[in-house]
Amino acid sequence: MRGILLINIGTPAHKDKAEVKRFIGDMLSDPLVMGRPQWLSKLVSTNIIAPLSASRSQEKYSQIWRREEPKTAPLLYYMQRLSEELETKKGLPVEIAMRYGTPDIPGAFKRLEQKCPLLHEVIVFPLYPHFAQSTTQTTVDEIGRIFFRHPHSFRLKFVESYYNHPAFINALAACAHPYLDDIDRLIFSYHSLPVSQVEAAWKKGKEYDYVYQLKETNRLFCEKTGFDPHRTLLFYASQRGNNWLKPFLNRDVADLPKLGWKKVAVIAPGFPVDNLETLYDIDIEARNLFMEAGGEKFTFIPSLNDSEAWVEAIWKIIERI
Repeated sequence: MRGILLINIGTPAHKDKAEVKRFIGDMLSDPLVMGRPQWLSKLVSTNIIAPLSASRSQEKYSQIWRREEPKTAPLLYYMQRLSEELETKKGLPVEIAMRYGTPDIPGAFKRLEQKCPLLHEVIVFPLYPHFAQSTTQTTVDEIGRIFFRHPHSFRLKFVESYYNHPAFINALAACAHPYLDDIDRLIFSYHSLPVSQVEAAWKKGKEYDYVYQLKETNRLFCEKTGFDPHRTLLFYASQRGNNWLKPFLNRDVADLPKLGWKKVAVIAPGFPVDNLETLYDIDIEARNLFMEAGGEKFTFIPSLNDSEAWVEAIWKIIERI
């Protein structure tokens, strides 16, 4: 029998400062995230970046943390709901895991084996549609290290980047459709990456080319919805340095009202599940900047989360691999 592992980058388990600091330190210690050697990544992240960033990041997490039960991170909440919906509707065991933090990958493997003692194959579904070394590659590498550390009764299959898969595009279009009326511009927002990482990847081909892939998602989305691509803009968010992909959402979005574009909607196709980058960087920070600059309407288009359209899309993506 097959099982499914939904995996994402991660989130602090709690919103207290110590946990946020630990999570930042773990994530930025990964040399594939910041592009530094292992020893330098760990030194800089744990001793400089994490201590300096913890208070500000804790404040951000506090603003997006769920106030309803269960009082947890939105990313974890929606991933759990998504796994439950997928398992119930499709009849296969489904578990979730995070690249950094909890629930961890070894624990997810154990829970899948407990659910299905005759498990022979686990399909790994990364919740990032576009390839990047700081998401896709580090996740695949880490799962490989864990999987081959101990014998398992099942084999692994990885879902490759699905940025142009019709099921993914259809789900995006279905969930975004109600938000596309009465706007001057539609903004596609993606996580920024170091330019050096992007340039090194695109030389390997389209299957590694982050910018090509996200622009293809944008093109297919406009084609599916009938939205005029000339009325769209591309921004990058959550950068950690100036030599990262631009324009920056948290800076340049303030210029739009001056150009006469006072009603915008923002969609983040690179994040199928809402998290800090969507709920804070877009729906709070970018919204405030835009409205304070003279904007009249700022519409945040929620991520796919646990929607029926996304459950069906995941199934269509994996059923033939």
